[in-house]
Amino acid sequence: MSNSSADQAAFTNLQQRLKALDRVIQGICKVAGAPGISFAASHHGDAIYRGSFGFSDLETKKPVTGSTQFAIGTMAKTFTASAVCALVAEGKLEWDTPIKSILPELQTASPTVTENLTIVDLLSHRAGLGRSNMWWQGANATLLLEKNDLLPAYNSLPVTGPFRGEWAYSNWGYALAGEVIERVSGKTYAQYLQETVNKRLGLKNTTVEPVDASVASDLARPYAALSDASGVSLHPIPQPPISGNTIMAAALGGVSSADDLLKYSIALLQAFRHETGIQTSDPPPALKHALMHLSGHIFTSKALLEKSYAFGWYRTQLPNTVLGMGWNSIYVKEMPQIVPKGYVGPLIAHGGSLPGYHVAIALLPHIDSSVVVCTNSIALGDVSGWVSMALIEALVDTPEPSDYLALATEAAANAAINVESLERKLDAARMSGTTPRANDEYIGRYRDEKRGWLVDVRAKLSSPFGLEVVFQGLDSQAWTLSHYEHDTFLWLATREEQAKRGRMVTYPLSPDHFKLIFQASRGGKIDRLLWKHEAGAPLDQQYLVKE
Repeated sequence: MSNSSADQAAFTNLQQRLKALDRVIQGICKVAGAPGISFAASHHGDAIYRGSFGFSDLETKKPVTGSTQFAIGTMAKTFTASAVCALVAEGKLEWDTPIKSILPELQTASPTVTENLTIVDLLSHRAGLGRSNMWWQGANATLLLEKNDLLPAYNSLPVTGPFRGEWAYSNWGYALAGEVIERVSGKTYAQYLQETVNKRLGLKNTTVEPVDASVASDLARPYAALSDASGVSLHPIPQPPISGNTIMAAALGGVSSADDLLKYSIALLQAFRHETGIQTSDPPPALKHALMHLSGHIFTSKALLEKSYAFGWYRTQLPNTVLGMGWNSIYVKEMPQIVPKGYVGPLIAHGGSLPGYHVAIALLPHIDSSVVVCTNSIALGDVSGWVSMALIEALVDTPEPSDYLALATEAAANAAINVESLERKLDAARMSGTTPRANDEYIGRYRDEKRGWLVDVRAKLSSPFGLEVVFQGLDSQAWTLSHYEHDTFLWLATREEQAKRGRMVTYPLSPDHFKLIFQASRGGKIDRLLWKHEAGAPLDQQYLVKE
């Protein structure tokens, strides 16, 4: 058999492996609750497989297609990194330029960070500062901070790890990188990204500009998957509001489509292979500094096989379990190892999520292949994660493919009861026999003195304990309080309520996160509120003072 015949046979076998996943993919969507899905795979610079199932809008029964737009959530980080690479290529920024020289307002909790922070530190999550997602992300498609609150909020982040010594995922770091892009380029983040990435690559369905869901022609509607004895149902939720005009755009903003994301993945592979000398391109690739973009800059865990973080990408040396493809690992007993038939080099991947959406993208530069998956639901588990891994196994010809439908079924069952499981943990740790004070002693406004952030505790006669908490003074951010022990209350709602109100219930749930601990001064009156919203900082540093 000639080489061309052997190559054609291998290509045909690859297509058959991918096509055989159609039924599995539809099954995963059904058990986890994803109304629509669009996915694609590339090989040697061309689309080798595309598929779309279900609906972008259940009410109108509009089908999902390759051009359907989905919010990309944290996948925005790789686009931000591409824009930064363009700035460096234009000579407007150096990798070691101190951020303080660009943003003189920078004054973090660590003098070391303030003086030495660079764009590489921001893009690789190694600044050593807190994550504090609760300060900006609210329920009911509401942002709790304005764009101009970014620098003051970043300056107030606590030190939670050694500078450049540990990896800690931070949306704030990428938000700050977006501010750097705007200051250095003299354009808005959305404009610069459009000019240097989207337009150059011909991405027609990708933007960080605000998208009006009421008039958008092909924007997938977001849903939340609910579960009861009758099965999985889907509840429409509001469109996430993050855009170039808001805080966190460079970390989680923008919409794209499977077709555009596949073009983007192919362009990244072409640029990486060109810069590493694997494959020369003429003319040179549109994307620049792909080697810096996709190389590891800090380890995400200690292991025999590499797991590291690039700029907006998790890197995994195969065979291995995969990081960065959603939180499915918390819902199954054991995550599958992706075991290629031969050497395929590192897997470089990142997921993306916002209320109502889960997306994923993965690159295999050594074999010049990629995968993209887009879904429009807070599902019971991350559908895009399962589907992308199934597609990857087909690309690398895994000798014994994993049963992803079985894994998705296991994850869906556990995801449906994640709040109940958390309640059991809280009940087991509760001190019995304690009673609260009179409600009037807790009622009032509590303020974070560093940030000006507000927590109101007010009466709610319709609730069992007669109290509710309201974040930032917004009625849309009100949650019923239940007494836990002594002067500690919980604002934990059912999974159904959280999902319907657009909270991300696919993430790990921390008991401390839902506790509000009231403290009294020497005079016996309640005057402080402790809330451990930042896992890496001591509880006694996370307080609000009663006005």
